[in-house]
Amino acid sequence: MSRAIAAAGPNGITKGQLKGFVGFSNLPNQHHRRSIKRGFSFTLMVVGEAGLGKSTLVNTLFETSLYPERKVTLTTDLQKPLEIQQISA
Repeated sequence: MSRAIAAAGPNGITKGQLKGFVGFSNLPNQHHRRSIKRGFSFTLMVVGEAGLGKSTLVNTLFETSLYPERKVTLTTDLQKPLEIQQISA
């Protein structure tokens, strides 16, 4: 609720002129404006299997790269021989 504040009169009552609608229906708009001015924090949890696009979703929501590209290094154990099993029905 914003008001233009004037000096107090002889009876101690401050008179002002309202600069917009004031009421219960305007509370969400007032809260939104106050949150944008002050800033806010929240917690977001995204879960799922690897490769489903969780990081892509978060980066797209915030239009920035919160999670940088990961470089996956593949290692193979060369000490074990490769075994191929054939399964038939």
